[in-house]
Amino acid sequence: MIENAFDISKELLQIEVQDSKINGYRFVTATCVDLGNGTFDIIYHFDKDLELKNYRVNVKKEDEIPSISNIYFSAILVENEMKELFGINIKNIAIDYGGHMLLSDEELNSPMAKQQIVIEQRKGDK
Repeated sequence: MIENAFDISKELLQIEVQDSKINGYRFVTATCVDLGNGTFDIIYHFDKDLELKNYRVNVKKEDEIPSISNIYFSAILVENEMKELFGINIKNIAIDYGGHMLLSDEELNSPMAKQQIVIEQRKGDK
């Protein structure tokens, strides 16, 4: 378990992040975890006086989540990574690379997201 982790909704994300900035926290990074059931945990990490505070937002693959780059501009990099590598639908990133920050057109879409494998059984096989 992550210490100092608070579960929040995507609707409260920008409010909590703005509050963190007002209270002197700096944005460290964000972490995305594919839970394998069509949902992701996105954990935003903040620091103040060497103490971390973490906000965990659980989102479905098809959900939209607001960008925090209007509050912490440095979030553009990690938000573009999450969007590109996991397929997270992050809206209104200050600079949105449209899925081309890291990957070329020839590479896989969302390579860090767990892929569902379907195995077909042939007639007569057990």
